[in-house]
Amino acid sequence: MIGIENRAAQPIAVCIGDSTAALQVDTTIYELDAVLRACYKYTDRCFLFLTREPESPNLVNILFMGKGQMDLANVLGEFCNELVDQSLRIALSREFGPIRELIVAQAFSEGNLLDSQRDEGDYASDPLGIGERR
Repeated sequence: MIGIENRAAQPIAVCIGDSTAALQVDTTIYELDAVLRACYKYTDRCFLFLTREPESPNLVNILFMGKGQMDLANVLGEFCNELVDQSLRIALSREFGPIRELIVAQAFSEGNLLDSQRDEGDYASDPLGIGERR
């Protein structure tokens, strides 16, 4: 797969207690922005503490402390899915962000941003040649 490098097998999630677990995320696979967005979505269920791995700045450790009774293994699985979701959202925003901005600008503008003749044109002069036979 693109962007995923082979590493030695190592545990990335560890349950420390009934309401505490740790997860290690590689920021060469998931951008830090995606990690932070995913963390934000879980602040209603858990307290989250992020640290960098001193030996490897590409690794981010996330400590999850549950706010109530919960299945932390399930929470960690859902969190990993959220990482994938946020990564895809960031990639799509990069790719289609300019188009989205143009659509929003057009929706709130007084005139036509793409074709000024459309607003200024006269049906009698038919500047776009719509009335011509083909």
